[in-house]
Amino acid sequence: MTSWRFLDTGARDGATNMAIDEALLLGVQRGSSRPTVRVYAWDPPTVSTGHSQRAEDELDLAACGRAGVGVVRRPTGGRAVLHAGELTYSVTGPSCVPPLGGTIMESYRAVALGLIAALRSLGVDAEFERVATEARGREGGASPPCFVSAGRFEIVVGGRKLVGSAQRRAEGAVLQHGSLLLDGTHAGLADLVHARNERERAVLRRSLESKTTDLSTILGRGVAFDEIAPAIRGGFGEAWGIELAEGPLTEPEMEEAQHLATGYELVA
Repeated sequence: MTSWRFLDTGARDGATNMAIDEALLLGVQRGSSRPTVRVYAWDPPTVSTGHSQRAEDELDLAACGRAGVGVVRRPTGGRAVLHAGELTYSVTGPSCVPPLGGTIMESYRAVALGLIAALRSLGVDAEFERVATEARGREGGASPPCFVSAGRFEIVVGGRKLVGSAQRRAEGAVLQHGSLLLDGTHAGLADLVHARNERERAVLRRSLESKTTDLSTILGRGVAFDEIAPAIRGGFGEAWGIELAEGPLTEPEMEEAQHLATGYELVA
């Protein structure tokens, strides 16, 4: 089986994080990058929107600016997510061979098995959603945030969403990334989206809080990024029967990411 890399890039700004994921996808597509499981965080906290969304339609950009929250558009689909108090994972690899080979849903399932193994090693009784649930946005308003519904093979605990994911495929390669909630900070997205009044904003916050859970709540203690990162490495290794060798970004990958990052920068 192809040799896999485990990559911990720590906390970066939104444009850099998305550019690295795209650079890894392009590298796998060209055959110049190893298949990679990556973990990272966000500094500053950032709202990402789906590739087909317009940030100005979904978000109150002035409120984001006042809160010191960055804004970036993901290379994948889905809806808005506030990246704060989380570990973000990404998986990039060939789409024609195991473990990611097969249909979109088959690769979602393969990634879900890695995440579940990681979470169970921490004592979390996680499972994947078998039937997608969908939330509706209000007429003429912003789309509902990502975490108010669960897609098939996204990770839930006690019926509440813990990990939200999105995927993109290029010829011969696949990128899937997603947010593993460490605490409840993500519900602050309610203060950053367009809302007609404070009542509507409060309803959205309650929805985010009631339909999600996080590792700190589940485990009854604070949970840090550095505790969870090794579990992700071990979980994918166990579920996929592979050894993930830790390694840095290569110079060509860093150069590609620096070039791509300018395309992700949003000027409010």
